[in-house]
Amino acid sequence: MVNDFYEFAQQCAEAISNALEVDTVIVNRELIRIAAAGKYKSRARTKIPSYYHLSEMIRTGKEFVQETSKSEVCAECPEKNICKEKVNIGVPIMDEKNLLGGIGLTFITEKQLETFISKRESLIKFVRNIAELLASKIKEYEIVRRLELNNSQLNAIFSSINDGILITDVDGNIVNCSDSIFKLVKVSKKTLIGQNVKDVFEKFDMKYTNEKQKTTKLNEIKLKNRKEILLCSISQIEANNAVNGKIILLMEPKNIETAIYRRIHEQRIFKFDDMIGQSQAFCESVNLGKKIAGFDSNVLILGESGTGKELFARAIHYNIGENRSQFIAINCAAIPEALLESELFGYEEGAFTGAKQSGKPGKFELANGGTIFLDEIGDMPLHLQAKLLRVLQEQVVERIGGIRAIPIKARVISATNKNLKKMIENKEFREDLYYRLNVFEITIPPLRERKDDIPLLVNHFIAKYCDKLQITEKKIEDEAMTALINYEWKGNVRELENTIEYLCCISSNEIISFNDVKGKIQVNGNENIKNSKKATEVNKLNEHVLENEEVMTIKDLEKREIKKALAKYGHTKEGKTDAAKALGISRATLYRKLKEYNIKSQNAN
Repeated sequence: MVNDFYEFAQQCAEAISNALEVDTVIVNRELIRIAAAGKYKSRARTKIPSYYHLSEMIRTGKEFVQETSKSEVCAECPEKNICKEKVNIGVPIMDEKNLLGGIGLTFITEKQLETFISKRESLIKFVRNIAELLASKIKEYEIVRRLELNNSQLNAIFSSINDGILITDVDGNIVNCSDSIFKLVKVSKKTLIGQNVKDVFEKFDMKYTNEKQKTTKLNEIKLKNRKEILLCSISQIEANNAVNGKIILLMEPKNIETAIYRRIHEQRIFKFDDMIGQSQAFCESVNLGKKIAGFDSNVLILGESGTGKELFARAIHYNIGENRSQFIAINCAAIPEALLESELFGYEEGAFTGAKQSGKPGKFELANGGTIFLDEIGDMPLHLQAKLLRVLQEQVVERIGGIRAIPIKARVISATNKNLKKMIENKEFREDLYYRLNVFEITIPPLRERKDDIPLLVNHFIAKYCDKLQITEKKIEDEAMTALINYEWKGNVRELENTIEYLCCISSNEIISFNDVKGKIQVNGNENIKNSKKATEVNKLNEHVLENEEVMTIKDLEKREIKKALAKYGHTKEGKTDAAKALGISRATLYRKLKEYNIKSQNAN
């Protein structure tokens, strides 16, 4: 296309030169001679010097007619002693207000000078017309260039994507399609173009979209005379406030799986505002999570099984809005080691026996642009830890059996109930991976350390499961609640929720009783008091004793407890070591306190 324009410009230069019998050059904004005729023809495609009249015109954009004998530019020219030029004319090539280049005419011989003098006005007008012609041609070539660029970009996109794309006119006739369409419909691109979509798909309705709904959600669609069912999304092509056609996106089998996975999980939105708890330790973890949510750095969540680590991960992901990208979760302990690598990183067609023909994307690909949650990260095998570390460092994944690196950008939130530092010491977990994962760390307290939250959680779960089971909302007896509060809950919130679901189902009355609770969890000793009135009396008695007990200063309390510890463990060196341990202080602190409170040792140590 560029060569075509150069050829056209050369024709214009020669037309001017032949018609007016002058030397002609045409330059662009960079002062390159894109065409030349007459004595300058051999200099085509070279740059003119900055001290030429034409260079000045390109700088100013102003037309000029200049006699060399009267020109200030010529007076400063280093070639003035050998120059034979008598008159120079310059006409800019303009596109509206934009300078595109210029046409320069040079009159050297007497005959050329006579022509200039006799036909000056008509000559300049003629050159202006040529300049306008060149400007329009440049604009035309620019439009063609942009169209060719857009077309090449569209073809590049069509060649690179794996999904099938059909472009139709307003009547449903296929005017273009992606190169990968053959994988889905088993019909070549050449054959498809010109067909109507109704001839390719069964019961295809071009009215899937309307003026209010520019793009449909995923719909099932069936190929004509075939068993395969695909998912498709249809968008309108609009121009001049009218629908001009449709873009039909057909999902490949592996991407159908991706779309379904995302569609299933996209509704599971959970935020910090949905969390239930008022205990100090829990609120501190929540507040830390809210601060972390504003960043894209990796997070490690620590806590016992059932404390709600995945809910914390979802809250971090969704805290900045529901429209955020996908959240993909995978439990590293629940998937066999032989399958975990393919689940995380995916595989290509024929990578191993039983592999899908279309291949399969891994969880990291599904999470691209969003968050991947790696639960039970402490159970990941060492060889996969090395591969995970490379993914985090390079931000690319390579499928099993693949030969290309797939760029991904996903925030990694991991969780474990194991002591990773201890595992690092035992060479069971990579230290470098630990520090990659642990940019931010959150520890979720177990339920036994947040007993104040148990009544809130119990009432929440009762309301939830009564609504789910469509039964009248139940109440819970005080003694039943006391038993739940005092229970160990080794399975934490998960165990509590399962227990409440059981109680809602098993309780025949509108009140959940102590006996109902006793039938589900083990109630032993004084920690689970059957009679709530008796428990209340005991509590009141304790409160009364405390109210009437003399208040001691902190120093007196410390002094008393230190004396009790020494009386129990002895005043020997070993005894003082044991006493300090029982008091929860160092031996050095104990010695300092002994001196501060003037507590005499009974043994010389």
